[in-house]
Amino acid sequence: MDVQLSEIKNMEFLFSLGNFEIWLLLFIALLLRYFLIAGIPYIYLYVLKNPRFGGYKLQKQYPSIDQIFKEIKFSVLTLFIYSSGIWLFLIWLKTGLTKNYSEISEFGWGYFILSICLMIILHDAYSYWIHRIIHHKRIFKYVHLLHHSFKNPSPFCAFAFHPFESILTMGIIPIIMFIIPWHQYALLIFVTIMILYDTFVHLGFDIPLLRVGRWQNTSVEHDIHHKNSRYNFGLYFTIWDRLMGTFKSKLK
Repeated sequence: MDVQLSEIKNMEFLFSLGNFEIWLLLFIALLLRYFLIAGIPYIYLYVLKNPRFGGYKLQKQYPSIDQIFKEIKFSVLTLFIYSSGIWLFLIWLKTGLTKNYSEISEFGWGYFILSICLMIILHDAYSYWIHRIIHHKRIFKYVHLLHHSFKNPSPFCAFAFHPFESILTMGIIPIIMFIIPWHQYALLIFVTIMILYDTFVHLGFDIPLLRVGRWQNTSVEHDIHHKNSRYNFGLYFTIWDRLMGTFKSKLK
């Protein structure tokens, strides 16, 4: 009961703020999460260059400082665009158009966990096909070429997108909001996982301890994609790449 009251108060507090205050809070939260999640491995692996992991670097050279600043610049722009989506989010939420529910007890903890898994599965499919579309020869140079200019990505490259690509990648959020019942905490966890995993595949290091299964998409597969854009379009898993014949485990 206390948890339910807390959730209701949180939503009331959210709606009591002005739209600008809500946007600013979200933008700051996304920035802090990005710099924390990308910054820790960057300092440890790229600045301190811990010798324990030196042999796991996928490309011998390290990216230049100029590249790092460019990655950060476009990632911050992406997060600015992501946070700006709160305007539509609030309209949909206030008018009851989405499948949001405010009390976890309404569907239970089992569904709460399942909903996060469903978000990841939906996002993986969405990411694969959007990624394939923006690789079309008539679209690529206008939308996705910027991200591929980073041939040797660092963790800060995770969201270094062209603004239009940022809008496209953000499209998974309304899909989730309108298709499956979702709790605000589940969506928050999903967004955190998304930032973590996008950073992980741009790590630039193949660390065995971070590999958990055959179907997992890792920094190895994504590094191949940055070097040869015909392969490995997936985000979390390699399932779609294997099904569609675009999977490659190594380049000759």
